[in-house]
Amino acid sequence: MDGTEVMEVEDFGAMATAFRNDDVDALMQMTGQGTVQKEKVGLPRLNINYEAETDDGRPLTRGSWKMYHDGRFIYASDVVVRPLLRTYEYSLWSTELNEGRGGFASKSVQKTSFGGTFPDSTGGNKCGRLTRDEENALDKDDPDYINSRAVVCNQVIYGRISGEFKDSDGEVVTVTDEPMIAYFKRSGFKPIADFIDGLTKKSKLMAQCEMKLSTAKNKKGSVTYWTPVAQMGETVQITDEDKDLFALFAETVKGHNDSVMNEHRNALKAASSDEDVDLAAEFDDADAA
Repeated sequence: MDGTEVMEVEDFGAMATAFRNDDVDALMQMTGQGTVQKEKVGLPRLNINYEAETDDGRPLTRGSWKMYHDGRFIYASDVVVRPLLRTYEYSLWSTELNEGRGGFASKSVQKTSFGGTFPDSTGGNKCGRLTRDEENALDKDDPDYINSRAVVCNQVIYGRISGEFKDSDGEVVTVTDEPMIAYFKRSGFKPIADFIDGLTKKSKLMAQCEMKLSTAKNKKGSVTYWTPVAQMGETVQITDEDKDLFALFAETVKGHNDSVMNEHRNALKAASSDEDVDLAAEFDDADAA
């Protein structure tokens, strides 16, 4: 109800059902108390650390793995990840958004394969990423070419992580089979894809295989960067807890995709409205002539 509607008889029936079922959230909404503002808790995200020190000057190891855990960042040279779900997502970052702090100008839905289209949040496909042939047909200063080259294809891994970490104070933090998410892109894409493809060729289910991750230092000109190094670890059995976690991951992907598709539809509607305005202006100009 949005405040302009009047409660119908069936609404009172639903209220009675909520009372019988002890549905607290539904009762709060139906009885005018309001809804509980639940804190959104995202999955811990694994990244490669590129910072040499913390904001207050404590030294950090560049090229180590980094993850936010219990209110602070923790770091490890090696971790063990067991992938339960892999998806692909296109994204476009803009440094001009959020008053120069940067942000995503566009994100696509996540899919488990590259087949078909990837609707994105700006009403397009793959955030404007073109095929190689389409890029080759454009001049290097063409805006579509420049945009396409800026688009990133992410390999998104949802899984469990274990390892011996340390926080910036040097305190040891042991992580065991905790849920996590990681985005592997650009130079980090292929090592992970090769590892999973290797499992597929051996008919091994990735959810049963531990992936031991370290990093390798690389240098190209004046740029230093690190890439993941993936090696086979132990083979384990899938548990009921893993199945529950997989369902949570699937729901997370669905929530992401629903949000993107809503933005996609709104962007198409806005574009359609702009076209109608432009067309009306053309007719007005023609009448005036």
